[in-house]
Amino acid sequence: MALCATATVAASQSHRVISGTILDVRDRPVASVNLAVVGGMSAISDDSGKFRLEIAHRDRVVFDVRRLGFMPSRIALTGGGDTSFSVLLLPSAQRMEGVEVTSKAGKPAALAGFEERMLARQRASGTGFFITAKEIESRPATRTTQVVENVPSIRIRRVSGDKYGIFGRGVGGAECPATLWLDGIRIGGGAQPMRDRRGRLVEKAESTEIDEYVDPNELAGVEVYARGMLAPPQFLPPGDPNAPRCAVVVFWTKHG
Repeated sequence: MALCATATVAASQSHRVISGTILDVRDRPVASVNLAVVGGMSAISDDSGKFRLEIAHRDRVVFDVRRLGFMPSRIALTGGGDTSFSVLLLPSAQRMEGVEVTSKAGKPAALAGFEERMLARQRASGTGFFITAKEIESRPATRTTQVVENVPSIRIRRVSGDKYGIFGRGVGGAECPATLWLDGIRIGGGAQPMRDRRGRLVEKAESTEIDEYVDPNELAGVEVYARGMLAPPQFLPPGDPNAPRCAVVVFWTKHG
């Protein structure tokens, strides 16, 4: 990860705007990159690789940058005013020409926790609804949201055009956007401020479109909790009082 930043401070401002561009090693913009402030809001880079975050303070900020196919990065910015910078994402794997792999790939370490929680549920000592890779393969789906559309307490709804969101049932049966996780990283939902792929603020915490992040054939497992209060504590985003009241959906990929 390479970082280049410039900052300006305006004494009259009580908030801070953080913006920039995500690039790959060929200086091409990278879209759909998730930038998640630790304990705060998130943003997603648009088709031009640009993103924008509005922070309610001017203190030190730490956030994670992550996208499938690239190495994750953690960036820390010192306290100050509006900041603009560019981030260079490095590919997570290099393709080796002329090499044939015949042995079975090892299982990602993150899946161990998924399997432990699934076994606990089978012993009636845990909670959640679990979908395995074998079950996903037996019911071919063209988009990831279809994988969970028959799960009790979950509703899949078209949010615009051919885009679909995942929703649960909150207090009183009211519909609410599910909190979504992908390989241990929160990518959307809940009550915290979120932004769409073009950096626009989603006013009503609309559900993130998981279909833009991962294909069904990449999934190794899914776990669903009807209420956040039933989910393991690591899947409850800090500072979000509404997360325990709505559904939590956790997706795990084969490459982790």
